[in-house]
Amino acid sequence: MKSRTLCILSTLCLAASSSFSKPHPGSRLRLRQVLVVHRHGDRTPITPMKDEGYWRNELPEPNVLDGIARGTSLVRPPEGGPRKHGAVGRGPFGQLTLRGLLQMISLGELLREELGHSHHEEEADDGDHQPFVNRGRLFTPTKPLHPSRVRVMSTDFPRTIQSVQALLTGLFPDAADAPIEIDLQHTNSYFIPDPQPRQYKKQLALESHLSQRPHLAKKEDELRELAHRVTDALDGHLGKGAKGVSFGIGEEKDASSQTKTRQPLAWAQLAEILICLHSREMLPPALSEEDVQAVSNHVAWRWFENLRHPVLAKSAMWKFASRLVENMQRKAEEQHDYSDESNMEMMVEAYERDCAEEPWLCIYSAHDSTLIGLLCVLQLEQPAEWPEYGSALKVELIGEEEDGSHPTKASRHWVRFSLNGQVLRSTWLTDNNDEPATMVPLNDLADMIDSEHELFEEDGANDSGLKYSWKDGLLEEH
Repeated sequence: MKSRTLCILSTLCLAASSSFSKPHPGSRLRLRQVLVVHRHGDRTPITPMKDEGYWRNELPEPNVLDGIARGTSLVRPPEGGPRKHGAVGRGPFGQLTLRGLLQMISLGELLREELGHSHHEEEADDGDHQPFVNRGRLFTPTKPLHPSRVRVMSTDFPRTIQSVQALLTGLFPDAADAPIEIDLQHTNSYFIPDPQPRQYKKQLALESHLSQRPHLAKKEDELRELAHRVTDALDGHLGKGAKGVSFGIGEEKDASSQTKTRQPLAWAQLAEILICLHSREMLPPALSEEDVQAVSNHVAWRWFENLRHPVLAKSAMWKFASRLVENMQRKAEEQHDYSDESNMEMMVEAYERDCAEEPWLCIYSAHDSTLIGLLCVLQLEQPAEWPEYGSALKVELIGEEEDGSHPTKASRHWVRFSLNGQVLRSTWLTDNNDEPATMVPLNDLADMIDSEHELFEEDGANDSGLKYSWKDGLLEEH
């Protein structure tokens, strides 16, 4: 009898399912730092299509791209750019459109409005009846939004670079009075869950192992007819090289395992083509809006189903998530005296002269897969919809100042997450009412990110063994 494989998850996380106290009702809360991880704007299909001229006309004019790039500089490693990823695209494909550029300018304007200083210093309420200093805004009249307080990083894809340049245009509409560097150094290796090559040699094997779980295989069988039907309907629209495109968690083509049987396009390809065509009312007659939704829903389900597994989530996104946490830890260690606003400019100038201050606002230009990967590794609630173009995950570092304490030091630091303005609760930590936490202690978040995980395999004889483990930042196959 063929043995049946059952993956058993063993999560060694001390913080999971524990409860904690919220900030004290008498405390004041101060926004200390904001990290924004955004998806690029609207793009052309990554997969080459036949009507190349149409898609080329969707792109911004060169003088427009020159305009948004003005005042920015790209920082690449001394050894040069990264190995090209399969999702970069070629020619006019996989490129930011004019529509996408305008989306990102609007996002920059929104961030400026949300984070920029208010002329009224009254306290604001966050919905939990917790007072925020400076109406919950990051910047103040004496500490205004300025390029020196902003750090920018991006994957080395033309569409993500141009997206963040457009965002900065909206963030600094009067042109930044200081140059802004966009750090591209090695970001393609850890900003996305499916870098090529993977961060760890065993990650592709782990992806394959997880994708063969019985409930995923059953779902694939149920939707196989849909995949073939959509592939056939798109066949007359595909350009040269379309079937050689390969990217996505658990979907990359293995050149050593070619088959003569007719294979549909990968789900990630089907979804990205359909979304681009549907948004422009260019669907083939044989396909409907329901088909687009069915394919998109399945792709989202596949990605979340695989990346929710903590061993894969850590393998794919631990480096990026730990960098985000380390940024907040360094910011939390900085001490500022907010009690005398009249002397703040002098104090800030002296501080910035004597030492390098951690940025107030960090912007990371990336992809939908980045957002999905972070939601999974941070164990946040799953959003109702797949992150659309221009979506932004906001991570807020909040300092708690106890009532009556001197405002030079926060007694505790908290972290809050939101996607496109919707607060995402942390499923790994519950509040005193056994509800997922809307804010988590920074120290507990750091512990969770560094927690260990194991994946066991059990066969039909009930013999179990360790298959994969995640420990000390390393993925091991046993």
